[in-house]
Amino acid sequence: MNPLKINSLNWSYSEMTIKLKKFVEIYRERPIKKNFRGMRFNHMFALYFILLKIKPKVVIESGIFKGQSTWLIKKTLPKCKIFSFDIDLKNKIFISKKVRYFEYDLKYYNFNNFPKETLVFLDDHQNHVERLKLLKWIGFKHVVLEDNYPAGRGDFYTLRHAFSKKGFNHHLSFLNIIKTSSLLLLEFFKKKINKNYFIKLLKISSRLRDTLPNSVDKDYLKKNIEVYYEFPPIVKLNKNKWGDSLEKKPFRTEKSIYKYTPNFLKKFEDEIKIYNYLTYLKLK
Repeated sequence: MNPLKINSLNWSYSEMTIKLKKFVEIYRERPIKKNFRGMRFNHMFALYFILLKIKPKVVIESGIFKGQSTWLIKKTLPKCKIFSFDIDLKNKIFISKKVRYFEYDLKYYNFNNFPKETLVFLDDHQNHVERLKLLKWIGFKHVVLEDNYPAGRGDFYTLRHAFSKKGFNHHLSFLNIIKTSSLLLLEFFKKKINKNYFIKLLKISSRLRDTLPNSVDKDYLKKNIEVYYEFPPIVKLNKNKWGDSLEKKPFRTEKSIYKYTPNFLKKFEDEIKIYNYLTYLKLK
């Protein structure tokens, strides 16, 4: 499916199958065996394949959590320079001295003189349209979106939400309200006792994710995206994790994948079924 109905890619399913066999061996070496709330097999393979196709000399990742994606980038492209951004780095487990870490949002970094062929990997659950406007303004071309949730699903505004023109209504729990309110009050308190303190709204604003329904965002995306490609699931999935029908064609069948990589399904079956439309973009 190509919601924008613009240029896609003809990446070969047979090539994906060949690369998958190598990836299985790499994935066995992953530093974080149970990466709950982080990247797992389906999306890790998609990122691995895209890295091999694009071969960027620089990768910027926004949202690193425990560091599983950082490890994969380094493992796939050992000579690649990696810049990892997260507003909270306390969760990271995988750490490399060859990676530059920044505990703030990437929008505050000066990317002058970065190559335009840099690949930006977004797994920060921030408004996709606003992120792409920033990357377009900087001049970057290659972008990977880890989660591109369908309309009415997920926890932030994605491209698919923009395509639907329905916006995004973030349903808050009482815990969400208490935590967000506490963060705001803490910032006010710091400002009160120190007049030179600058209120840090990012951790608060990142939790407020409502986006009004509109048609402007879809028009902007159509004008500024050259290539739109949703990476296929590995095997056929009739429904996504919310129970919605998912008709996207896989590049292997369960029967063929089992023959191709013995014990594959038994070991990673649950992870293979987690699929949130990881998407590659090339901006104009």
